[in-house]
Amino acid sequence: MGKKSVKFARLCHWRREIHSFLGRRALFLLVAGGLSISCLAGCEKLTPDLEMETGITPTPYPTGITQKAADEMDQEERFAQTLLRIGNLEVSYGEVVLYMQSTKEEVETLYGKEVWDYVLNDEGTTYAQMLKEKLLKQITYTKLVCSQADRLGIALTEDERMNVDEYTDNYLANFSRTELEYYGITRDLVWGIYADNLLATKIYESLTLNINTDVSDEEARHPVLWYVFVAKYALAEDGSHVPLDEEGLLNVRERAERLAGEAKETADFYGFARENTDDTDEIEIVIGRGEMYEELEKIAFGLQQGETSGLIETEDGYFILHCANYMDEDATDQAKTAIITKRQENAFSDSYSAWEKETSVWVDTVLWNAIDITGEKCE
Repeated sequence: MGKKSVKFARLCHWRREIHSFLGRRALFLLVAGGLSISCLAGCEKLTPDLEMETGITPTPYPTGITQKAADEMDQEERFAQTLLRIGNLEVSYGEVVLYMQSTKEEVETLYGKEVWDYVLNDEGTTYAQMLKEKLLKQITYTKLVCSQADRLGIALTEDERMNVDEYTDNYLANFSRTELEYYGITRDLVWGIYADNLLATKIYESLTLNINTDVSDEEARHPVLWYVFVAKYALAEDGSHVPLDEEGLLNVRERAERLAGEAKETADFYGFARENTDDTDEIEIVIGRGEMYEELEKIAFGLQQGETSGLIETEDGYFILHCANYMDEDATDQAKTAIITKRQENAFSDSYSAWEKETSVWVDTVLWNAIDITGEKCE
């Protein structure tokens, strides 16, 4: 239940589940004792075909380090250099490398080392380039939020700092001294990442604390629909659509009208749909408001339980809808949560947009370009 067929999806405004940098609480995800710093930063498990997002793009710092100076540094010196400046906060080269190294290992576990050369678009952007830019924006985002802590009067409590101590110790316990030195992992770096994400979460929660959480059943309602689909095309052997001539379209129309009449009379719409639909994938869908084209939504949400619609014509074919369940409780409860979360994100994004406009964000391009996310070590 709840899947959306290819044919039916053409009628709907499916909202893409793409990460937003403006107010996404998951960005500040804190995983106690987790092994992946990428989880601490809130990074998602990115599929190889995920499109690159828009967001903050740091400006190259005009007085950054020279290439010659960078080449002559040893690891300890390089890790201590400031790579990012966000308002009054500085981010070291070593901290950025730590974010990237753990994310790199997680990605390679999921997709293999060959994923880095995967080309995402016509411009030739590779997965490695996309992920590196995404991490830069995520780190910048979190730091920019943290830079507002003093202004907002928000800080970690003593108990929260003790929790960060515990998370940090648990993380470091998973590495030998040799591994820590090899990857340039220090306690201060790990502690700072945990602390920043916890602080950013507190800031987010403080700004969304008074958001209205009252959502009516009707606003979030997700009915369960059964449907019959009659296609306006034929299928080729490879599955592609073959347009019908005028006579073929007339025959399709006559068939659809006949089925619409029979559908009104049947006592078993589910069985009727299974026998007569051209959509062999499924005949059931659970759908919410805003996920269908307006004219279809009006019909779908106007049906009472057990009621069948008339014939609905679309570009691809004809639909007959039947309301099997006026409100799916699980889907409706999930929608309520999503609506509240969206309200919180909108409220937070207003504050964040103002911060972004007044905060300078710089990146040392020489140090940034020196980080190679595809290597055994990300530096």
